Amino acid sequence: MSASRRRATKRLLTVAVFGALLLSGCGEKGEEPAGPTAAASPADTAQAGGDRTAAPSNEGEGAQDTQAPTGKTPWAGTKQFMTIDKAWTEEGRTRLSVRPAQKKVNTQFDTWEITHGTGAFTTVALAGDARVLLTAPVRDADASGGSRAEPLPFSQTEFVTLLKRLDSAAAAGVGYDLSFDGEGQVTKVQSVYRP
Repeated sequence: MSASRRRATKRLLTVAVFGALLLSGCGEKGEEPAGPTAAASPADTAQAGGDRTAAPSNEGEGAQDTQAPTGKTPWAGTKQFMTIDKAWTEEGRTRLSVRPAQKKVNTQFDTWEITHGTGAFTTVALAGDARVLLTAPVRDADASGGSRAEPLPFSQTEFVTLLKRLDSAAAAGVGYDLSFDGEGQVTKVQSVYRP
């Protein structure tokens, strides 16, 4: 291999390594990467979300729901995989109590394994035009239009109702891909399929 080709190859590899570092978030001072989370099926092998969690409450009652500071949340402009403790409507806006989690594909059963995060739950608001896409078990298995694993659109009001009536054992095993806008509002909620 000629010297000019070696230099060109070396430059290309250097650019590729720096590009990978930038995309993965490695090398950022004191910050963790947001990580990929937008996955529609277990066939995707993306590890979900960063490991960012809200600080635990000083009160001795375990994980407390904390109000996100006015303005931006720590996830503004990112996609995160999260668990949702509860959902409600307040002052005409849908709000969620969320905490970061992780997911990975369980190839033996073609489903997701969800690892819950620790720390306090944080309250976030859905944008007025936020999309809500639900799979089983959050939505009814016999919802028209698709299989149990196919994400179907629902209104924010329907989502709050479905989440409230979900059995607590089933709710504990469900995770959600959330997309946040630059102001920290949720613009998309998609449940991951759990048989």
